[in-house]
This record gives sequence, C-alpha cells and structure tokens, in this order.
Amino acid sequence: METTETESRQLRVGDPSDAPALAQALGEQQLTDQVARWLDEDLCVLAEAGGRPVGLLRLVDESGRAAVHAILVAPGAQRLDVERDLLEGAAQLATDLGSHDLRVKSWSDHPMDRAALRADLLEHGYRADGADLVRTLPIRLEAATTEEMRSLGVALAQILRAGDLILTSGDLGAGKTTLTQGIGAGLGVQGPVISPTFVLVRRHAGTEGRPGLVHVDAYRLGSLAELVDLDLDETMDESVTVVEWGAGIAEELEGSYLEIDIERSGDPADDTRILYIQPVGPRWQGVDLGVLRQAARPADAPDHRGPDTPARSEEAQ
Repeated sequence: METTETESRQLRVGDPSDAPALAQALGEQQLTDQVARWLDEDLCVLAEAGGRPVGLLRLVDESGRAAVHAILVAPGAQRLDVERDLLEGAAQLATDLGSHDLRVKSWSDHPMDRAALRADLLEHGYRADGADLVRTLPIRLEAATTEEMRSLGVALAQILRAGDLILTSGDLGAGKTTLTQGIGAGLGVQGPVISPTFVLVRRHAGTEGRPGLVHVDAYRLGSLAELVDLDLDETMDESVTVVEWGAGIAEELEGSYLEIDIERSGDPADDTRILYIQPVGPRWQGVDLGVLRQAARPADAPDHRGPDTPARSEEAQ
C-alpha cells in the first residue's frame, strides 16, 4: 500500500478496537494481541491516510515522563514522514499531559533500520542520551484573564537577563502585547508598553541597572534581513528583545531564545489562553521555567485536543 501526497495524514489516539486493522495494515497479524495490549494499557498515536492505518506509536508513562517505546509504519507508506508526524503527535500529547520531555527509546526488535530516523531527529531538536533520544518539551500554562497574562509576564521577567530573545505568536488579540506589558512591568522599564504595530519597534530604557526592553512587531516583515534592518543588534546585548510574529523569521537573531505560542481555549465563551513556552539553545539549559506555574492558572487537566487536531499555529496575534 503506497500513500500519495493527496492522501493527507490524520492523527488520533487509538483504542483496542483498532488492533485488527492496524495489524493487517502493518503486515504484522501475529502482533494483533500485542498491539491490542498497547492500545489498552498505554497512549498510542495512530496515523491514518485515506481512511486506512499507516502507522502506530506507543507512548508510555515512565514516572511522569513520556517515552516512545515503539513506532510501526505500514509497508509502502512514506516511512520517515509518517514517523515525523507520529512523533509530533506524541510531543503534543506529552506536553498537554505535563511531561517535561519526550524520550524516544532505543528498541531492537523492529525489523527496519532506525538510522535514518535517528539522524533526522538529531537535526530537529532531539539530543542523544545514551542509546535514547530526548526532546525538551514546551511548558504548558493557562491564563484565564488579562491580569493573569500580565502576571505571567511579570514572573517571566524575573528570570530574564540582558541579551535574551523572546519570540511570541498567537491569533490577533491572543495576548502577546499583554504578556509583553507584564515583562516590561517586571523589568521596571521606562514608558508605557504598547503595541509597535505601526512603528515596528519600540525601545524602552531600563532603570536601576536593569535591562531595557525592545518590543518588535514582525507581522509585516518578510525576512530576517528586514528584521536586521531595524538595527536590533545595537540594543540586543543590553536589553530583553520581544518579537511578536517572530516565528520563522527571527530565530537566527540569537542561538538561544524562548518561543511562546499563545492559543485560545477553543470555547468562544471562555477567555482562557493556553501558553506553550519552548526554550531553545544553551542559554536555557538547566533554567527552571516551572517556576512560572506559580503565576499561572493551575493546568490540572489538559485541553483534550489530542493529536488529531491541527498542529499549533506558528502565526497566530
């Protein structure tokens, strides 16, 4: 069975009733009972194309940490693409369930060569930990009100230092500027922090030896070169730089940054915002972002979107 580009893949959480069709599609009928146990006892991400199963990922809870114990892909499917999709679904599930990282375990009983997948993951945010590969997951927080969003910014400011770069994304009105106002308040910068939509960049001087704040709106910018033309390099070393709509443009400004994606809850009657904070680069290794939970609304339960929903938008204000 060969999937085509027109048969887009969908992800969902599997259940035991999927076992016979999965085993048949995978060419592993002898594993029907084993697959059924996985589906019953663990969280399993199922990939489908054209209404047919094309892949299965087994996600296991190891003392509060999410671990991938197996990935199976149907013969004829685009193996590496399916594996990537399954792992993105697993990462989203693990993030919503509060896992700090996603560990891809080494397994020796799979008949296919894993070298291509390992090399691909090492190029896309995973690091080697012995025979396993590990990816640090975003911190998931909730803010029910504008005040809570601003409080999160104030709390974040306490762990920021001069030279830090923050990239924010989220639908129009999601709260990016409100979060930045909280950062400015936490840093104690001069002047009111308002949206830089029409001027592209606003600079706020620091006080009492603390970093200043550079607030950028990259919505109308199409490239890193246009961003560099704003002369950010002149102030980045002495300020905290926040770039709204920066995903896909501003990552190369610094080797380390915080990526913050802000989403609405999905309920039109609920103003809650869900924040995914992803640390990138050596600056953030060992920094405990979990302290931000004290300023956030408790996220005791995930929003149950599951991996069958579209991937989180990179371009949402």
